Amino acid sequence: MLTNNSNSQNTNNSYSSSASSRDAFDVNLSEYLLKIKRRWKPALAIFLLTLGVAGVLSLLQEKTYQAEGKILFKQRSTASFTGIGEQVSTLEPILNDQTPLSTQIQVLESEPVIQQVIDREKLTDEENQPLKPKDFRARLNTELIGGTDVVEVSYTHPNPEVASQVVNTLMDVYIQTQIRGNQSEPAAAREFINKELPSVEAKVKNAESQISAFRTENQIVDLAEEKKDLVTNLGALNQQISTASSELRGVQAQAAALQGQLGLDLKQAVAANQLGSYPEVQSILEQLTSTESELATERQRFNDEHPIIISLEEKKNALTQQLRSLIATNVGAGVNVSQGLLQNNGNKENQLERFISLKIDELSFQRQVNSLYQSQQEYLQRAKELPRLERKERELIRTAESAGKTYEVLLNNLQEAQIAESQRSGNADVVEYAAVPERGSSGTTVLLGMGLFLGVFLANLSVILLEMQDRSLQSLAEIKKKFPYQTIGITPLEPPNYQGRIVTLEEPDSFSSEVYRMIQANLKFLTNDKPPKVILVTSSVPEEGKSTVTANLAAATAQLGRNVLLIDADLRRSSQHRLWRVDNTKGLKDIIADNLSPLSVIKQPMPQLSLLTSGLVGSNPLALLDSAEMSDLVGRYRREYDLILIDAPPLPITADVLTLSKLVDGIVFVSRPGIVEHESAELAQEALVTTGQKVLGMVINGVKPKDFDRYSYHGRYGKNYFKQSNSQKSGENSSNSSRNLPNVPENSNSNGSVSRAKL
Repeated sequence: MLTNNSNSQNTNNSYSSSASSRDAFDVNLSEYLLKIKRRWKPALAIFLLTLGVAGVLSLLQEKTYQAEGKILFKQRSTASFTGIGEQVSTLEPILNDQTPLSTQIQVLESEPVIQQVIDREKLTDEENQPLKPKDFRARLNTELIGGTDVVEVSYTHPNPEVASQVVNTLMDVYIQTQIRGNQSEPAAAREFINKELPSVEAKVKNAESQISAFRTENQIVDLAEEKKDLVTNLGALNQQISTASSELRGVQAQAAALQGQLGLDLKQAVAANQLGSYPEVQSILEQLTSTESELATERQRFNDEHPIIISLEEKKNALTQQLRSLIATNVGAGVNVSQGLLQNNGNKENQLERFISLKIDELSFQRQVNSLYQSQQEYLQRAKELPRLERKERELIRTAESAGKTYEVLLNNLQEAQIAESQRSGNADVVEYAAVPERGSSGTTVLLGMGLFLGVFLANLSVILLEMQDRSLQSLAEIKKKFPYQTIGITPLEPPNYQGRIVTLEEPDSFSSEVYRMIQANLKFLTNDKPPKVILVTSSVPEEGKSTVTANLAAATAQLGRNVLLIDADLRRSSQHRLWRVDNTKGLKDIIADNLSPLSVIKQPMPQLSLLTSGLVGSNPLALLDSAEMSDLVGRYRREYDLILIDAPPLPITADVLTLSKLVDGIVFVSRPGIVEHESAELAQEALVTTGQKVLGMVINGVKPKDFDRYSYHGRYGKNYFKQSNSQKSGENSSNSSRNLPNVPENSNSNGSVSRAKL
């Protein structure tokens, strides 16, 4: 069961991997097709230009004729009949990736062969000078016919008769050159072999004499048999050593036990045994025996104080003292030898003789074991020498065999060279001579094909170069791939005369207005617990339409009945007053720097929407945005308005966004295809990370209708909207486009603001 699960998992992994690869291929292909679609005009122009040049060149081509002949390569030697010299004149390659026919083709196209053909046919160039070999090769073509040993030779020339004659002459010259080469090589080989034979023969004799001297010096007859005998003898010798050692240990044990009983060493035992054979000792022993017998008899009759008992005791002690004196003199002082050991029992062997016999046997076995060990060492020494002798013998034998084989090969090669030298044939035959061609060719088809291929290549190359030069993100897909943020809205591209307008206010029922309402709905429901209340809107670079998006988003939110405050915090390049067409004499700068009342500055261009323009800002706008007054302003109006939208400068340009990001709940990022470049996009991402503020989502602004149709779920509706709106707007003048925009009220205050009661 585990195996089946593993197999199933592997299958799923393989399927997932192949599916991912397929998706990646589809994405790359679609991106490439999109690039071609953007650059199709210059690509088509380059393609047509290349194809046209190829067509003109094809018309200027001169008609030429091509003559063809064929050469067959085969093994052709007397060796095929005699069996001698089989390797002479064979066609064999040196490298593994070559064929012998490739080498012969190079010989056929070599300069000596070509020069002979030029001289014979008296070929000239356009200036009536002798034709150069490189120009000859330009018209020559040699090709191996697949699956055969036939080479096709063709030559192109405006004159068909010259073309056929050149091919035939070239094949004849090549065959004659090959025959001469086949004869010269064996002659050189024969001379070389005759020169080398004496030295090789001397090497053979020298090697054989070295083998004989080596075997005599080391007493070698047959090392293999000697190795077998050595193993057998060592086995038998080890068995003998084991047996003799066992017997030696037995004798040593008996002698040690008997020596312990006697208390004598071998020398003392021999002396004691010799002492027992002395007549004087035997006489003393007999007297002691007799005295002890009498003493035992008299003790039965008398007590120990009786004179007879005392006399016998004194006699016994005197004999004993005499015996001890003899033992000390002959055996050794302080040595105790019992009387029983000194008594002669006739044919009966006493313990002293037994001990002496065991010690003699011990010495005999010891000498035998030592002799066996010595023989064993000699055999082992010979065994150690055998590998060295074998290596040396093999080296000498190999040297002799190598010299012998070399000598034998030289003799065979000498015979082959002598036979090959007498041959008068080559390895090639002309299978088909070139006939005079009847039909010529101008090469128009080839040139047009090359022009077509080159045109496609240059067209694609132009697309790649133009795309490499243009570093901007051109499509919606590229922007979504570059920025890893959630897309909360995609706004369509407006016509040129309608760009930078508040479409949500002018055409509240239009499709674009619905897009902005969808964006504010997405912002409202980004978090389930608490929707963001203060939102900063920024972009990567200028001209991406962030101010227009901010104004439309504010208008769409206000139309839903929510109180909205729109703050133009782009103090360096403010634009909200132009979009809403209000006065910018006083604004955010005056509230912060001059402590003006916000009610006298804030304008209300439409119901539920309050607009705080930037005002006329001089130098150091960052100080205004980083002030405590700015923080208090946002904090105070956070409680009064449902939504505060801050139109901020682009990210990588200034530090304004980093300062303002501390006051907001999140950031909305605006990007536009064809405006932002890769480098600016990367800088913008780094800046967003630096703020540490949450990016609520991304609005992709100014998307072309076709891209919008692909990515928006309003695609079909949007497509119809674009068709209708474009047809309607094309007939309208610029005066009508502004009829719904609010104008500056006539009854405004002196500073250009409008009171809340009036609004």
